[in-house]
This record gives sequence, C-alpha cells and structure tokens, in this order.
Amino acid sequence: MRTIDSFAAAVHRKRRERGLTLGEVATKAGYSASYLSKLLHGHRTLLPAVVHDLDTALAADGELDKIAAAQRGDTSPFARPVQLPAAPADFVGREEQLQAMDHTLVTQGRPGATATIVIEGGFWTGKTALAVHWAAGVQARFPGGCLFADLRGLAPGAPADPGEVLDGFLLALGVSPAELGTSSLQARVARYRSLLAERPAIVLLDNVADYQQAEWLLPGAGSVVLATSRERQSGLLARTGGTVIELPPLTAGQALELLGRRIGEARVRASAAAADLIVERCGRLPMTVLVAAEHLQRHRETSLTELAERLDSEKTRLDLFTSNDSAVNIHGVIDISYLALPATVRRVFRYLGIDPANVIGPEAAAVLADLEVERAEQALRILAEAHLLETLPDGRYRISVLLRAYAHQRALVEEKLSEVERAHDRTLRWYAAAAWEANNTLIPNWADSGLTPRNLSGVESMSFKARGFESAMAWCEHEVSTALQVARNARTYGAKDILWQLPTAFLPYFVLTRSWNTWLVAAHDGLAAAHAAGSEAGIARSLEALGWVEHELGRTDEGILHLEEALRRHAELGDDRSRAWTAYGLGLAYADCGRTEESREVHELADRLFADSGTKIGLAVNRAALAGACDLVGQADKAMEYALDALHRAQAFTSKAILGIAHQRIGVLLSRHGHHRSALKHFDEALAVRGRSWQRWGAAETLISRAEALHQLGQVEQARETYLQSLEILDAIRDVRALDVRTRLASLEARSVGSAGWTRQISATA
Repeated sequence: MRTIDSFAAAVHRKRRERGLTLGEVATKAGYSASYLSKLLHGHRTLLPAVVHDLDTALAADGELDKIAAAQRGDTSPFARPVQLPAAPADFVGREEQLQAMDHTLVTQGRPGATATIVIEGGFWTGKTALAVHWAAGVQARFPGGCLFADLRGLAPGAPADPGEVLDGFLLALGVSPAELGTSSLQARVARYRSLLAERPAIVLLDNVADYQQAEWLLPGAGSVVLATSRERQSGLLARTGGTVIELPPLTAGQALELLGRRIGEARVRASAAAADLIVERCGRLPMTVLVAAEHLQRHRETSLTELAERLDSEKTRLDLFTSNDSAVNIHGVIDISYLALPATVRRVFRYLGIDPANVIGPEAAAVLADLEVERAEQALRILAEAHLLETLPDGRYRISVLLRAYAHQRALVEEKLSEVERAHDRTLRWYAAAAWEANNTLIPNWADSGLTPRNLSGVESMSFKARGFESAMAWCEHEVSTALQVARNARTYGAKDILWQLPTAFLPYFVLTRSWNTWLVAAHDGLAAAHAAGSEAGIARSLEALGWVEHELGRTDEGILHLEEALRRHAELGDDRSRAWTAYGLGLAYADCGRTEESREVHELADRLFADSGTKIGLAVNRAALAGACDLVGQADKAMEYALDALHRAQAFTSKAILGIAHQRIGVLLSRHGHHRSALKHFDEALAVRGRSWQRWGAAETLISRAEALHQLGQVEQARETYLQSLEILDAIRDVRALDVRTRLASLEARSVGSAGWTRQISATA
C-alpha cells in the first residue's frame, strides 16, 4: 500500500476543518467512500474532474486542484479548448429534452463511464441549437473543455473525414503537429482517448452520418459524447448504450414565444389569430419561424394576416424559405434527404404530397402508390427513419405541412397527371369500400345493397371479419376524418355516387359514438354530393344522417323535418332497411319533444321493418326505444316486456354497446316507477360496458340516470358525486346536456344545508 501523499493529506486536513467524515466527503462529491479511499491511497488515478469535485465539496477554493496538478508534475497550464459555436440568442422551450440530458449526465457520467447523448430529429428542429445550449451550460464541469466538429453527414458535398477531425481535436488538445505526422491512426486514437481520460471533455459531433464516421472520435471514460443527426443512429446507440433525444417541432406556445421575441410580443398579441396560423404553417420549426420573423421585420408594411395568407397555399408555401443562402434554403436542405432515398420510397413520398390527408396508414399508402402493403409499410418506415414522416402511436404516419408542400411540388414535376388522377381515384374507392366494410361490421347488415359502393373493380378492401367489432371501431376512429377529406377533395371520374356513399357509410359509427361535429360535416358533405350526382337514394340517406345529428345537437325541429322527408323518400324507393333506421331515429326525436304517441307509432313501424328484413341488431335497439315510447303513453307492462326482450337480444351480440342500451332502458323504466334500488343495478351493468372512450356519451347518460335514482333514495351526496362525474364527461365532449346537469346540481344544493362547498365545485366546472 502506498503512503498517503500531499494531496491526500490536504483532503484530510480540509475535511477535519469542516468536521466531516471521509464518507460524508464522498457523498458530497458524488462518489463512493470506497472509491475515495482508494484514490487517497494511490490506487486510483487523480483525474482532474474528480479532484475538482472534491475541491468543491470541501470548499477548498482551488487549493486541491493546484496540489494535484503539482503532484502529477503538471504545473504548466494545459490546453482546454472550448470550440462551441455561439449559443442561439433566442432559445425557447425544450425543457423536457434538457432535463433528459441532465439526467443522462448524472446517471451515466460517473468515473469509468462515458455518457453518450444522440439528438435526432427532422430538418430545422433545432438539434444543433439544443446541443450547443446544453453543452454551454455544463462545459465548466469538464476540465478538458469542449470539442466541436460538423461531420456533414447530411450536407452538400462529402461527409467530413473522421481522421482529419481527429487530428484537429488532437491539435486543440495540445499535441504538436510533428507528433501527429509520425503517428499511426491507431496511435492517434489512443493518444486522443488518453488525453481525455486525464481531462474529460464534452465532444459534440454535429450532423453525424453513422457509427463508422464517429467511431474514432468517441472518447474514453469520463467524457460526454453529444451527437446530432437527421437520421436514426441505431448503430451508434447500440454500441455506446447512449440515450436518444427525439426532438419534435416546438409547441404552439413556444413557437409563438420565439416569434414574439423577434417581432415584438405586442405585435403578436395584436394579430393573435394570424400569428397562430403563421407558426402552424411554418411547421413550428425554429428556423422557419425565425425566417418568417425576419421577413416581417424587413418588410414592416406586411401584416401578419398577409403573411399567413401567403403561407396558406401548398404551391407557394416554401417560397418564403427559398434563398441563395444554403443555410436557409429549404429546398436544398430537404433535397439531401430526399435524393438519398431509394426510388420506390421517393415515389411514395411524392404521392403523400398529393394525398388530401396528412395522416396515412400502410394500407392506404399501398393503395395510393399502387404497391403491396408490405412494400408500402417498408417505405413509410424508411421515411420515418429519415425524419421525413412522424410515426404515430396507432401505427400510422403524419407528414408535416412543409414536407407535404415539398412532396407536392416534387409530384407536380416528376409524376404524370394521369397517374396522379388514377391515384386519387384508387384512394377514393378504397376508402369507400373500407368504410362500408367497417361500418357493416359495427352494425351487421345495417344497410341493403343500395349503399354498397359500386365501381370498385381493382380495389381490394380491408376485411374486419377476423378482428371484429373492436378493429372496425378503431379503423373508423382513426380514418373517418381522412376519409371525409378524401371525398371532399376528390375529382369525380365517373363514380359520383361514391362521393355521397363514403360520408353516409359512417352512420353506424356516428350513431354508436355520437361524434357530432364530424357527423354533421359528413351529413352536409353527403347531401351536397348526392344532389350533385342526382341520386335519390343518396339524398334520402344523407337527409337521414342530417336529421339524426340535428336532433342529437338539440335542433330537434329541423331534425324531425329532415327525418320525415328521408322516411318518405325511403318508402318511395322501397328501401325498407333504411326506412327502418330512419323511423327509429325519428321515434327518438318525437319522444324528446313530447310527441309520445307519434314516437310509439314510428317505433312500431321500425319494429315491423326490422323484423321483416331480418335486421337483428336493429330489432334489439329499437325494442329498447319502443319500451320507452310505450311507457310514455302509459303502457308500463308492455314497456318492460319490450325492454327485457331487448336485453335478451343484446346478449346474443359480441358488441357490448347494445347491451349497455338495454340495461340503460330497463334502469330508466324501473326508476320511473319507483324501483330505484333495482334500477341502480341495471345502471351499474350499463356503466360496466360503457367504459370505452367512444362510449363516453353513453356513460354520461347512465351516470345522469344513476344520479337521479340516488337522489330519489335520499343519497344526496352520492347523487352529487355522480352528477359531477357525468359533467366531467359532458364538458369534455362539449355535450349540450352539461347545462341541464349544472341546473340539477344547483337544485340539489338549494335543498341542502351547509353546502357552500358545492357551489364552488359546481362553479369550478363551468
């Protein structure tokens, strides 16, 4: 064992002065007591970083640093390069990423370990700015300073030669040119790592191509590697065990903050709506927001509204970001990634620019580009790895507004117009077929052949038979907005009926989920397309959809008029199945406005039509509604008979949605006739099957009924809590019933004593 030297003696003297044990010193410095003991006995190298930590922990004011340097015989100042570029003046946001980088430094940056952080993201997301900002904040902790190199992995010209970069690092670290000239590559790498082992540093490798390019530049223990790349660096991460930081665009708030810093917050506030549009149409990228801000500063006469309008068109959106300066020329930046792609992947990317939607799945991409699904999915993955697409949690992909504009321009130049038209046509037909298949899975045989999309030759639709109800529901949730957008933007190529069939095909989905806003848009789109096509069936279907959603939105008088017209048109067309569904919806509307006898009559009509057409699911839901109609006209026994029959029929379906409807109806009937405890059991059964996100409206309906029953039983506190649960859902889905629930809560409060807290809680939800 070596004798304790002057450095160890100084450490012990300092700790005694401060009344600290060796273990307490180790804890304050961030090391184990065992490691510190070995260091002081000469069994571990006196690394400058460790010495500095001990000096700080003991408040030695640099004394320990000087003693250690003298003990190593290294009294002359060593080279400490700090090669960081200037940190960005207007750095905003990125708190989550900065915290993750700090965490990596703490957990990986221990003696004997090298921390590696790889920042990945698309073009102009601010990867280099983040790396420089973070490194500038922590570089003082590294006695070796900070080394920086742009490796030009994705840049004009050839990538940087790692050997030349290595020599530049060695020169910066104080190695003489003569020594470099006589050393082999292996010797230079070893020398580089030895220097950084003694004086750990931050090594910032900007724009890395791959692991092979970075391999020689990776330091040894104690240092931090900070790399940035527009491509996924799986090899580098696998070999270093590093942390990947995915850098998305700025949030809307951060992008607005950045814009405000450059052009003035007052100007942003004065044109808030236009400012919102500008940052969104800039893709919320730091560079594009800064370019837009510079344009507004240079051209003071240009209003934010004018700039927002200029950025609206895909044909001209990129013009603002086109420049002779390669640093701010968006075409040049994206060209590098685009031209590096395989030909098939480039073609898929171009077609994404002509697709009406900005979100797409592998199946739809295959139809759009006329490829097998496997090849389309592979192309989408490659685009995502190049950060030209964003991968969504549901397995689909999103293209940003700027990349979409670029892809659109590429498609106009590189694709034939006839091929583009055929791609649009294929996509429209595929969505029509898939929507029909999915919705016919949600409510089997809900429509007769009158709604089955025709002219679908050459289109292979999705099948939901094997995966069933849940997969069909998931497809509709993900694709309904895209499908409507495809239909809305379609050009007709001899298939005008598809333009109304596609929106109306989603009626089962809308009925089950009560997605009112999308439902209303689809109904209006379908009606306009049906009139344009001169389709009587289309007009009838669209009026049915429109009347139903108008009733759901509280516009019951308008809804009844449209449903009555749809019922008449279906009768003239002999479409009994559609007539049955329309009668069912009309009966619900009649009941809500007090036309109870008419409600019972049309529900009885629907019952006969469903029975004659063999529509079992329609018969089940209508029996539940017919039970309510009979009860309203004083036929209580008959009402319960229908309700129990609806429950029996619902139990035969794999979908639990119908079961929830049946239990809800029985609970309401029991509660209306004073059997509140029995009603609660059925409300609980309904809630048990109405827990899915797409059934929130149904859960709210049942919670309201449950609260009413609890109130009647005198359980006021439980009733209040249940009303509040329903109110939370209704507010989230912007349901008009929220006002009624607030009224009921206020009524409960008025009847209670000492309920001041209730007022505050009800008001807080408003």
